[in-house]
Amino acid sequence: MTRTDRAVEVGRLNDRVDVLAFRDWHEPDMPAAWEWERVRRTWAGAELMTRPNVYSVHGLGAAGVTFTLRRQSLDLDNALRWRGQHCLITAIRPLGRLYLTVEAALVVLSQCENPKTGETFPAVLTEKYVRHEQLEPMATNEHRRVLVAPKAVTLSPGPLVVVDGVEWPIVTPYELDPHKNEYELERVVTL
Repeated sequence: MTRTDRAVEVGRLNDRVDVLAFRDWHEPDMPAAWEWERVRRTWAGAELMTRPNVYSVHGLGAAGVTFTLRRQSLDLDNALRWRGQHCLITAIRPLGRLYLTVEAALVVLSQCENPKTGETFPAVLTEKYVRHEQLEPMATNEHRRVLVAPKAVTLSPGPLVVVDGVEWPIVTPYELDPHKNEYELERVVTL
């Protein structure tokens, strides 16, 4: 055992965590229907982070958690579910020979649909920008959000995407990350 392995007390791995994979459950001749599926359950030690976890380059961060797990097959395309909360993995580092340190953002999943294809998928909606402008005789609010989706989901700029029942125009796609795609959404509301 390495010195780092001895520093991990096995008794502290006392939280049950589900390891999730993103899968397509659609029937033949039907649009894609993506869901997060539990692959296995494992024991972990969990510690809430004191700083926000930045899971989106273009949006705001969220509360984070650091997990200590035994080494296993796990990558940034997976997610975790801990105490009913979806955890978007942002970093995986080896901890000695036997363990992993996994950082994740505690996020809320939104149900989304691509009206153009009928494809459904869960994604994370985060705030980017809100602007209020007082015009005569009315006022407008400009809402910008960032939709963070697994890499398997691709959307085109221009058309709409439905997020939790609300239609949003897709303004800008950010698809260079190898594990996720981010889409900037924008709506202007007249008050």
